Order: sequence, then structure tokens, then C-alpha cells
Amino acid sequence: MRLSEHINEAEYISKKCILVNQKAELKGRLEAFEHKRQNRFEPAIRFILDAKMGTLSLAEGNIEKNRDFLKKIGSNLKVADKSLMADFKKDWNLLALFNSSLTFKNAREREIEQKSNWRREGDSNPRYGF
Repeated sequence: MRLSEHINEAEYISKKCILVNQKAELKGRLEAFEHKRQNRFEPAIRFILDAKMGTLSLAEGNIEKNRDFLKKIGSNLKVADKSLMADFKKDWNLLALFNSSLTFKNAREREIEQKSNWRREGDSNPRYGF
């Protein structure tokens, strides 16, 4: 349009300036989106690595490391009846509930196994004539 003189040079320069600014803004937004997309799993990866390191430090038996790890994941640490209780942070509370439910499930299974021996061998009122 400029070569065929449909618009004058002042209009051309103003339109070009607007379009160049829009292009730079879109390029910056695209770069920010790419950067954000690469880091979206970073918190989950960090959580899993911290949980793994907590397991390893527990296996080592280093009391100082265990104490520091507990301070990192929770607060209000209490010891009573040879048990440690803590108020866990949001992410760690989910993991604590998951582990405690597995422990509870295993304890229930052991309890059921022990109770299975309560039944007598023969039934006093047999239903079937064997």
C-alpha cells in the first residue's frame, strides 16, 4: 500500500510501530509461557525427591538429619508413649494420611488373621448332611 501510495509515510510508520510493539509483546508472552511450561512439574519433583531423601535419612539413623527433616515437613512435634506426633504441612499431610492408612490396613489384616482361629472346627448345627 505504501508503494502504490494508498497510505502516506506517516500512517505507514505509525502502523509499523504498533505492529512491531505487538510482535515484541507476543514474543515475550510466548517465551514466558515456554518457561512456565518447563517448570510446572518442578514442585512435584521436589516433593518426591524430599520424600525419598527423608526415607534414606531414616534408614541411615542420623538423628540430626531426621530432626531437621521433621522440622521441614511439619510443626508442633510431640512425643508421647514412645510415639511421635506432628502437624504436617499441606503436601506432607497427604503422604502421612496415605502411610497411616496402609499401616491401619496392615494392622486390621493381622487382627482378622488372629480372629480367624476363634471359630470351632465343627459346626453344632450342620446345614448339610455330610
